[in-house]
Amino acid sequence: MKRIFPPIRKMTPEETGSHNLQNPGLILEYINLMIPLSAGYSDTIQIYRNGNSLLILITNNQIGYVGLDEVDCLDGDIIGTVFLEEYQLKESVSRNWHLMKPETLIKRLSAYL
Repeated sequence: MKRIFPPIRKMTPEETGSHNLQNPGLILEYINLMIPLSAGYSDTIQIYRNGNSLLILITNNQIGYVGLDEVDCLDGDIIGTVFLEEYQLKESVSRNWHLMKPETLIKRLSAYL
């Protein structure tokens, strides 16, 4: 698993409409793919490449949630997704989830994909 840094940008008005959103979301641009993200502007987004998959870790320590999306990097299809709020993270992952390294958090969350 290797961390990568592809560009992330705000959706255009046309992209916002095509995804049936009221407000512009975020788009991850990877090679020839445009992958819409389920992340807010104040979220921390970290992206890793693992074989033919992109692992997109979305965290927000202030609000207390974590999301992990696994996306096929060849065609952009979503392989799996998990979203946990703070109380779920404390029960399922660790009481100190917010102190974990991103790689460790991804490994633990991958069990729920």
